[in-house]
Amino acid sequence: MIKIYKTISKGYYLMLLPFLIFISLFLSSCSNQTNASDFPDCFVGTYINQVGDGAENIWNLYKDGNFAGHSSTEEVFNFSGQLGSWVRTGNSEAEIVFLDFSFDDEGVKSNIARVDIDITFKGDNCEEIEGSFELRFFEDDEDPLDIFSDDGEVIKDTFTGSKLLL
Repeated sequence: MIKIYKTISKGYYLMLLPFLIFISLFLSSCSNQTNASDFPDCFVGTYINQVGDGAENIWNLYKDGNFAGHSSTEEVFNFSGQLGSWVRTGNSEAEIVFLDFSFDDEGVKSNIARVDIDITFKGDNCEEIEGSFELRFFEDDEDPLDIFSDDGEVIKDTFTGSKLLL
């Protein structure tokens, strides 16, 4: 009985080994290939900023590269909160891309907005930010994940802001 158990165990493991190798290779190919230096601790946090046109935003840059934001003009211009990603592009610079939904007066989705941001962090704790952005609106036949599919007008502006520190 013990001898059969050992034989089954060896056979089971020999059969399981190729499957485990395949799974580990598959999972490693699915990783996003980023590392901690792509998301410096100094950049991570909550920022309040003022846009050149007078709007104010609250932005959260998360340690894993995710982004969430809200604008003081969401209700006025009928659009949702913003979700996206960010990554370091230099010693004190990063790129942020986020999306939000725009709605007509009846609350029906009218398009998806995409904002591409270049941001610079200043100070020892990255307590100040400044930068510029480009806003594009993507209709149903355009892909907000493909910036070149938009044939509308690009809206450009600048911003400055401060980090929420405790």
